[in-house]
Amino acid sequence: MKTLDLKETIIPYIGETAPYISIPEHIIVNGNTIETEITDWNFNNENFTHLLKTLASLGSCSLYKLLNDSSKEKIYFLGEKLRIRKLSYKTPESVSITSESFLESQRKGKSHLILKDIHSKEPLYSFELDYYIITQNAFQLFYKDYFNDVPVEYHDEKLPEASIEYSGDQHQFTISIMPFTPNQCKGHFENYPIVPFVYLGNCVLREIFKLLGGEGSHEIDSLEGYASKAMPTGVEFRVEVFQQKFLKNLTYFKCEIKDTTGVLYAVLIISMLSK
Repeated sequence: MKTLDLKETIIPYIGETAPYISIPEHIIVNGNTIETEITDWNFNNENFTHLLKTLASLGSCSLYKLLNDSSKEKIYFLGEKLRIRKLSYKTPESVSITSESFLESQRKGKSHLILKDIHSKEPLYSFELDYYIITQNAFQLFYKDYFNDVPVEYHDEKLPEASIEYSGDQHQFTISIMPFTPNQCKGHFENYPIVPFVYLGNCVLREIFKLLGGEGSHEIDSLEGYASKAMPTGVEFRVEVFQQKFLKNLTYFKCEIKDTTGVLYAVLIISMLSK
């Protein structure tokens, strides 16, 4: 099975749709394993979340392949937690990606992806994503309050503005993020606009890199995300950030993503290396 087959036999039957779902052009599927390559990559700073979106898309396809579902009804994979860790300080121009998925139960699954240097085969990153597996009927019931039958006619690639509010504590600050629109979240999910975790993460990283200053002065060593509630559009988010320098070149950020009433939606934990 190659990329064209994937777009015809898998992607139409998972909850995410274009333009949110993102997979490379050249894909090979061997059994339940998906292999592909990325060339000329640039995932510096907040662009790191573009890599996360590609890996999550591949993980969803891999998990659907493992389910071997023949009903032709949509299946929704909602991320519970994700983890990515840097395994090498090398930054190649091209990488290979191998994705493999596992079922923990009928309603929970996991995708594990390894990124390697395409030439030396040296491991560069390890990525894991845990999913809830939800049928179409269950999804429509669980998220009926998110339903919007107004067609989203175009994709707005510009993410919301954000700003940092400083507190009197040098270890704490708040990132205020303006509301997302359904157009910014097009494809995630059709008629049920939910803010993708990676989009919110992009806004958070953008402000943290501004705070750290200096183009290319820092890089992400590891990132973990834990979702507790689907994030709706039209809501202003306030991200309470705690930072602590553990080593001379390593800073830890714990980001609690809430709305203005204090409801917790997710937690993002980032370890940042200074170069």
